[in-house]
Amino acid sequence: MRFVLLLTSLMILLTSCKSTEEFSGFSYDPPDVTDTTDKELTPQYKRVIGTGEPTVWVSNMFDGARLNDFYAKNDSLFEVYIRPENAPINNSPWYAFKIWSDTLRSAKIKINYQDATHRYVPKLHRPDSLGSVTLSDYEELAFEYDSTDGTAVIELELSEAPLYVSAQPLQTTSDLMEDLESRNIVGHDFVKHKRAGLSKKGREIMELEITEVAPDQKAPVLAIVGRQHPPEVTGYLASLSFLEELTSDTELAEQFRNTFVVKAFPMINPDGVDLGHWRHNAGGIDLNRDWENFNQPETRVVRDALSRLKDHDRRIMFYAIDFHSTNENLFYPINEEVKTTPDNITQKWIPLIKENNADVEFTVEEFDTSSPIAKNWFYHTFGIDAVTYEVDDRLETDRLDEISRSAARSLMQLLLEEWHHKNLDN
Repeated sequence: MRFVLLLTSLMILLTSCKSTEEFSGFSYDPPDVTDTTDKELTPQYKRVIGTGEPTVWVSNMFDGARLNDFYAKNDSLFEVYIRPENAPINNSPWYAFKIWSDTLRSAKIKINYQDATHRYVPKLHRPDSLGSVTLSDYEELAFEYDSTDGTAVIELELSEAPLYVSAQPLQTTSDLMEDLESRNIVGHDFVKHKRAGLSKKGREIMELEITEVAPDQKAPVLAIVGRQHPPEVTGYLASLSFLEELTSDTELAEQFRNTFVVKAFPMINPDGVDLGHWRHNAGGIDLNRDWENFNQPETRVVRDALSRLKDHDRRIMFYAIDFHSTNENLFYPINEEVKTTPDNITQKWIPLIKENNADVEFTVEEFDTSSPIAKNWFYHTFGIDAVTYEVDDRLETDRLDEISRSAARSLMQLLLEEWHHKNLDN
């Protein structure tokens, strides 16, 4: 009888600790988010639309654009209609369009969404004669939000010179290599970049390897994944600043590269980025719910590139970061009680980030390992700790860069210490 009671108690304890219950989605997810087989897309027809007298023109004929329709409501008010790639979908309504007028004039532009509410502060870019674009060229626009219908109204001074309006600065696939070069991330002997594979529409998914470790030397690996969700530009920029610090000429960065190998995939949803999607890839799927079934080519590319390290005798997966954006600076660590090897890196790292950026508010929400997302795949595959690193949508570019680079420095120091302790213990 005593044995039966002990056995029953043990079963209850195991059940209560279980983190592998079937996952059906987070509170903000649409139904069937974990069904990652292809879903039909609603096409965005590429075109130039003119309306009103004198005529105001809009265009979505560029990478990253999202505009579905355009109408004149009256002489001074025009309405832009923005629809997602498919639905149901998370409320991350991306928009990007070019606008100009036959004459000098003021115009109010109402941004109207299908089954969504306005989220991103409008950004304005005025192209110069050379066509070059930097992040500092974007300015935030004042807007009026209507809570009854979730729309936003902006006012523009229009002329024949086109303006670009977008939810965030445009950072498309054509910008990736230019960004890596301008930030001095590539161009070093210790940085290699290659095509890891292709997206659903045949766009390149780039893999970066950063290391000064000899091929026959035993080394831990830091994995970095980014841009699973197209509108999450601040997370993408944070990942580039992070990589910029890892490839810098500081003593710490050199020590890190002489010990660690970095495997980075900065833009794994290039189709969604260039097609102006709100959330999904060209298969109509949230890639960060496909890290269990791997129905989409983009997640398979990263899985296949990193899975070979599982039985590698010289490379040991050690820690992983998945960069995203949301409406606050937010970390999603794996639950502290979950045993990882090494254990609780994220819980040790976050206080260092907070200490070095005392003027910034950070939120921490631990999660179990049941959901089919990137960080949990790293845990289930390699037994390591990993984190979803979310960056505030409205974080200013300069501050974003400072925080990201300081976070990279504190992580490098922490990982070096953890690797040293691991070797001492062995």
